[in-house]
Amino acid sequence: MGSIIRRGLVLVNAGTAATSIAVWAKMQSAPTSEPIAWICANLQVNGYTTFAWETAYQYLWANTGRLTPGKTVAAAQRVPVSDRVPAVRLEKQNTHYRLVPFTPSPTLPPGDFLIETDGNVPQDQVTIGINLRIISGFGQPGNGSSVVQAEPNVSRRWSAGETYFAGFGSVVQSEFAPKGLSTQTPLEIDFSTGATAGLILDSSNVLRQMTRSDLSETLRAAPHDPGLKAWIPDIHD
Repeated sequence: MGSIIRRGLVLVNAGTAATSIAVWAKMQSAPTSEPIAWICANLQVNGYTTFAWETAYQYLWANTGRLTPGKTVAAAQRVPVSDRVPAVRLEKQNTHYRLVPFTPSPTLPPGDFLIETDGNVPQDQVTIGINLRIISGFGQPGNGSSVVQAEPNVSRRWSAGETYFAGFGSVVQSEFAPKGLSTQTPLEIDFSTGATAGLILDSSNVLRQMTRSDLSETLRAAPHDPGLKAWIPDIHD
């Protein structure tokens, strides 16, 4: 399903208090623009962590009840997107849900994803969406990168091509439309100069992206995931 793109991310809290730094992905097109805290690290002052991921896509559903701001999304099932499973259908049998390959397989443009729901799926009970599979990091990230409330007999479609944003505050992992970010202007993460980016909450409590030289200096001065350099060759450029 297309080439795999690797990304690395370094998060540093040099602010005045412990806080969470959250990262979310905005897909090229999606049924909703509401963010979900796909990556979220609670960092003490001068705390530091690294992540690495690849854009290997998964379909998911989660038993959320009504999907409202602040609701935590915990995936109940994930199905890897592949040439054999380009689209899926959410079925409900008695009290059980499952994602199954969509048959006959539809012909989708490269990078497009489709989830259909059957007529037994009730309103305001479960959530469906797309996840980016993460390969290493702090905590348990990756419970969804774009999700929407499921409805009966509806098809939802997404298109690959992610732009990443970040914010900080009272946020928990996999929180949908985090209330702690609602008054912030999101920071767009720029990967144009390399596969790895660094974000720092500075002493003025401003979240900003580090320059390449600042990022390299930070990584030289602090211990970090030894596997990250192998995954992201430009980590010390």
